[in-house]
Amino acid sequence: MNLSIVTFFDFRTSQVLGSSKWCFTMVSRSLLIGFIALSTGWASFPRETRVDDQEFTEDAAAAIKQAIAQEKDIIFLFTGTDWCAPCQKLEKEVLSEKDFLFEVSKHYVLVKLDFPRQTEQDPGIARQNKEYADKFGVASFPTLVLTDNKLKPFAFAAYEEGGFQNYLALLEKARLLRVNRDEKLKAAEGKTGDERARLLDQAISEMREEIIGVYYPEIVEEIVEIDKDNELGLRKKWNAAADAEMRKVIMTDLMMISRVEKPERAINFIDEVMKEIEFSDSERLKIYQMKLNLVRQLKDDDRLDALLDEMISLEGVTGDTRQRLIVKKIYLMVGSQRQDEAMKVLEKAIADGDGSMHLYLAKGELHAAKKDFVRAIEAYDEALKTARNNPDIMIDLVSSKADAMYELDDATGALTILDNFSEDTQMPSDLRAEALLHKAMIMRDMKRLRQARLAENRAIEISESPQERAEMQKIVDRLREKFGG
Repeated sequence: MNLSIVTFFDFRTSQVLGSSKWCFTMVSRSLLIGFIALSTGWASFPRETRVDDQEFTEDAAAAIKQAIAQEKDIIFLFTGTDWCAPCQKLEKEVLSEKDFLFEVSKHYVLVKLDFPRQTEQDPGIARQNKEYADKFGVASFPTLVLTDNKLKPFAFAAYEEGGFQNYLALLEKARLLRVNRDEKLKAAEGKTGDERARLLDQAISEMREEIIGVYYPEIVEEIVEIDKDNELGLRKKWNAAADAEMRKVIMTDLMMISRVEKPERAINFIDEVMKEIEFSDSERLKIYQMKLNLVRQLKDDDRLDALLDEMISLEGVTGDTRQRLIVKKIYLMVGSQRQDEAMKVLEKAIADGDGSMHLYLAKGELHAAKKDFVRAIEAYDEALKTARNNPDIMIDLVSSKADAMYELDDATGALTILDNFSEDTQMPSDLRAEALLHKAMIMRDMKRLRQARLAENRAIEISESPQERAEMQKIVDRLREKFGG
């Protein structure tokens, strides 16, 4: 530093404060230190920064000290003042309002952590802001992180419309989460067992799930450990994701065991696991399907029926899933030469109100298998009444009805319903092409080869994508190779 500058500062200061040697020495030393600090850049803030109670400060460390001293919470505002439109709206509509600052500062110390793009920023402030952004995982702006004075977050906020009164209400509601948290944690001190688990649960339940997962894992772990048998329902509540992952691993093991072990041993193992682990209905259904495949290998009809009944009666099994399981039971019964019994089960399901296109399709196929094509067509027509929104079922019904009509020597009717389906542009192109191939098969059986080829060519033509057309061409080539013409 130039000596003349120091002398000038010393001289001016001595004129104001008097000629006391003590004053002269202390003031000149203070100014000298401050000048060196600003010149060299080794200090972004003076050693002690006064934080105005009703303003945002950029000095996070000073704000934390004040929050501790005044027993307040902290709002960390992450913003981009010179580029972020929502940040600018938040500043204009909320943060610049004196009434807002007056009210919010009663409970919070305010810290602004700016991330400008168009203006230069003090390097020390930039480093500080990045450290806090990393600490709280902030990647979007504006973000307000609300913490206690130990920097434990209890809420996050962003820009919201509604003005500063709305925002005050939002921040007050968030603060009450922290108040509730602390009250319940204090009440839990000295408590054990179920009572402590309930209080810990009440302390964190109202906070956002992502905040709890990141900042309160030790509380969650304690709750889960206390309620490890889920008698309070808290283990399931707080450990659902981990339990689901564990069940996923167990189900993979069960699948492997069902493939490598003998059926009876694999079934017994599955039963033991299902007694120990509480699976969801959808998971139980998948496990039952593994077990079903094993029971089929044992050719035990009674066990097969009982297992399917158990699957059908699962609480979460409704609608189409339930109908499909009933149909599966019926087909398995038919496969074991129990057609009459299968028809009784089917009729009962329809009478019980389970009638659906799936069941009527199955009923039609059972009648067709008995060569009772009139009743088969009646069943298909019942199914068609509700199948319009299910094209995959529609094509099965139309094809089966066409076959039944052809068996009754109504070739014209059979070809007409296939034509109608193939020309229905509301149906997927691959299913329309399938109807045309079915038409071609009937016409080949009638020795009308030219018309059959025209139908096959049309099936290729209406296929939408090049891949669909290529697949359809392969199918047509195989048909022509097998049946000639």
